[in-house]
Amino acid sequence: MPVSENAELSSPGDIPGNIPGNIPGNIGDIADIAVVGAGLSGLVCTQCLHGAGYRVVALEKSRGLGGRMATRRLPDTCADHGLRWLEEQGPQSRKLIQSLLGKGLQPWEAQVYRWQAGELVPLPSSPRYIAAEGITTVAKQLGAGLKIWRGQRVVAISPTAQGWDLRLESLAGDGQTLSAKALVMAIPAPQALDLLQPLSPVLGSGLLETLAGVQFNPCITAIACFSEAERALFETLPWAAVQGSPEAPAAWISRESSKGRNPDCPALVIQSSAAFAAAHLDEADLMPVGMALLDDVKTRLWAGLPLAKTQPQVLQVHRWRYATVRSPAAKTHLSAPQPLPLALAGDWCSPDENPNPGFEQALRSGIAAAEAINALLESRPLPEVDYSTPSSAPVPLRF
Repeated sequence: MPVSENAELSSPGDIPGNIPGNIPGNIGDIADIAVVGAGLSGLVCTQCLHGAGYRVVALEKSRGLGGRMATRRLPDTCADHGLRWLEEQGPQSRKLIQSLLGKGLQPWEAQVYRWQAGELVPLPSSPRYIAAEGITTVAKQLGAGLKIWRGQRVVAISPTAQGWDLRLESLAGDGQTLSAKALVMAIPAPQALDLLQPLSPVLGSGLLETLAGVQFNPCITAIACFSEAERALFETLPWAAVQGSPEAPAAWISRESSKGRNPDCPALVIQSSAAFAAAHLDEADLMPVGMALLDDVKTRLWAGLPLAKTQPQVLQVHRWRYATVRSPAAKTHLSAPQPLPLALAGDWCSPDENPNPGFEQALRSGIAAAEAINALLESRPLPEVDYSTPSSAPVPLRF
């Protein structure tokens, strides 16, 4: 019987168990900088500021790192259920990829097709890169050596005479606070807007209006795991991945064993179209939604094949409320000096009028936010980002 997982958080198996346990309810010392969000923008921003000698704490609501660069651990295999692969989109992404080649990252030479008018049409071949151990390998590399509190959701922000006060809530429901002289918010714009809206009298309307104009497309991802008995059936499929029609429920399908993972544990990742996700995003039970995506694959790609009659042993379903940027902010980052140093970053900050900002923009935005916060504080020399070398031991906070 398939098992459904209706979760916003990554699987506990995604990372080692180092979620903060006994953080004091009130922290006596004040950090230099708090970075909210440990996706790509937050990680690279934290790394830049840490390298300049600031005492930086990154806060991540989930158990894992990387945001949509997410990997789900499954019985004897894993699946990338957010970002599909890496590709060079500019100088920062090129530098990151070249730095990590052979260190977990490898070329993915599989043929990708488009489902068009009932036929499989090969997409033009372009360099794509994956990690056999999961795409979160990249995020773990960027986060190595940094002070990151995982499983800590920021629920309220307020300015004080000492700095920004951040009220936190852990996955277990415990509450604590953190104070920082400066704040970087590297989370989706709608989430940042929710936290900053109460501060509109002191922040002014311009920043909040820009945030309100940023829009995202949602996505629902189904991860279907089959038994070893179906291995031979999956190996007969002529494709490693298929891009579906934007009008169809399933917009992307990939065989995760094509990424160098255990072939005895066939796993399929199905990502929905934005329209399908919008129609089902708030359903309490995602099992029928995931089954509908799988049925769409069976109808379009497996019609007449023995696979059409198979059922997954495990079905996990994940909703992404902010999967891809639909309407970005036309800036590399946002910042405000009052009432205290504040910067915002993410792939939704895109001054190049790119209708589909990607992870290149996430990296650029994180670096730009670090530069902005540094200028608002002490204007220290910021080291160039070195994606190949983990950060040195974190600067300790005195609690």
